[in-house]
Amino acid sequence: MPNNIDYTAKGLYKRLLSYSLRYWPLFTTSLVALVFAAVTEPLFASLMKPLIDENFSGQRTEMAKWLPVIIIVLFLVRGLATYINEYCSAKLAGLVVHDLRFDMLSGILRFPNSYFVEQPAGKIISTVSTNVDAVTEAGFNIITVLIRDGAIVIGLMAILLYTNWQLTLICFAILPLIAVGVSVAAKRLNRFAHSAQTSHADLVQSISEVIGAQKIIKIYGAQKVETERFMKSADEIMKSRVKLVATSAANSAIVQWILAVAVAAVVYFAGILAESNSMTAGDFASFMTAMMMLLAPVKRLTNINQQLQKGLAAADNVFRVVDRPIENSSGTHTTDRALGYIEFNQVGLTFPGADAPTLSQINLWVKPGQTVGIVGVSGGGKSTLINLLPRFLDPSSGVVKLDSVDLKQWDLQCLRRQIAVVTQESHLLNDTVRNNIAYGEMRGATDEAILEAARMANALPFIEKLEHGLDTVLGDNGLRLSGGQRQRISIARAFLKNAPILILDEATSALDSEAEREVQEDMERLRHGRTTLVIAHRLSTLTTADFIIVLDQGQLIEQGTHQELLAKQGKYHYLHSIQNQSGENSH
Repeated sequence: MPNNIDYTAKGLYKRLLSYSLRYWPLFTTSLVALVFAAVTEPLFASLMKPLIDENFSGQRTEMAKWLPVIIIVLFLVRGLATYINEYCSAKLAGLVVHDLRFDMLSGILRFPNSYFVEQPAGKIISTVSTNVDAVTEAGFNIITVLIRDGAIVIGLMAILLYTNWQLTLICFAILPLIAVGVSVAAKRLNRFAHSAQTSHADLVQSISEVIGAQKIIKIYGAQKVETERFMKSADEIMKSRVKLVATSAANSAIVQWILAVAVAAVVYFAGILAESNSMTAGDFASFMTAMMMLLAPVKRLTNINQQLQKGLAAADNVFRVVDRPIENSSGTHTTDRALGYIEFNQVGLTFPGADAPTLSQINLWVKPGQTVGIVGVSGGGKSTLINLLPRFLDPSSGVVKLDSVDLKQWDLQCLRRQIAVVTQESHLLNDTVRNNIAYGEMRGATDEAILEAARMANALPFIEKLEHGLDTVLGDNGLRLSGGQRQRISIARAFLKNAPILILDEATSALDSEAEREVQEDMERLRHGRTTLVIAHRLSTLTTADFIIVLDQGQLIEQGTHQELLAKQGKYHYLHSIQNQSGENSH
């Protein structure tokens, strides 16, 4: 992340303001209307002097007769200005939220894989949803309070000075005391606001995990454990918010008490001035009205600290995500369709902070159209190896090439267009069959092409039986389908993409034997004519591979065909024997 980015309060609000200024007509209209609404407040206080002095002096003047009309006009202007301000502010806030979420999600989808390893899903969800709302809500509320209540306070103070400057000095004397109280509270509020944001992210993460693992929780009787874990996060939020509100309330109460002392002093000295005829009843009424009207905006201005610190904490989270560097995609090499020649030359990869390399000195050459099986015990480096091909990871040493071109020199989007993937998890959307097959850049595919891909994947028979065919919504992650049917949708997606390179990552390991056999036939058709890398737990599915590599502790220790590796009596033979014994014991 760049080091020269300003994450101070000033810097964060400057960033937020830049989003608002994209829609400057709305922003300007909102501010102008806000000022008009604010200006009417002091005018009400200024009307008290003529209202009392001219109406109750025993002789009504022409001015006194117009006062009711002036009051009606002021309320009309105030109401209209308030409506325009609130409408424009709401629309502007919605647009800013939209833009912030767009910038965040478009960035997140281009972050390197390491980001998703480091950040819990719940924290990411919380930042995109809750934090963005908190930023805009706090931001616009603060602007409203600062401008509206700031203008009201300035206007009322002007009336106080004009009416009686001596009494006004008493009001000014309390300002340093208020400033000290606000400053002390600000530091505590900022700390509690950050704590509340962090606790909320933990809560969202807990909810996400519970929903995803609800079957496991029920099977293992972990309801109490998960409830306690959830309540721990909820308790932290409650404590932080109580401290936040308590600090804000204490600050507000102290300020209100200081103001009350000032009001009492004004009443006392006003009585002295009245005795010497230095102040009329209208002057006193106007002064007291202005002073009492000051209480509400001053209270809102002192309470703004709580919103400010909450907004700053949320803005800090949001903009640190927006500012994160995306994947390195500086390559420029493009092609319509790769041949599919893959090379791994002395490839090694060590994750930051790891004691040992995950991959070490991998050398592998795959010709176009060949199928390579990748086997090994868990943690051997299989998934890491295939994640290098679409550049979800980059090697620490050595080079990976496609068609003799270093992957780092490929345009990243073009590189990934050359690859189709079918994994153990089908990753279906809560959308129609059509949109799940014609996914991403394939969204414009014709129904004929989609149906042909479904036919090749042997998915057409069950699709035709669905209530709405291609327009049937599959539910969350395709829950309306069986495991085999979900995988066929994934295979149909790969058929439609028609990429020259195919990655099959444990694509049938979650299926029962019958479903696996049927899906395996579909994948045999999919592999035809494509360079294919297959990670498979069941070694029996690799007998037709052109060759197989065996990874152990990040090293390529064996390579050959199924029969050649069995004949070597090495690691592959050992793994094969274990699976055969397991198969015999299961009968």
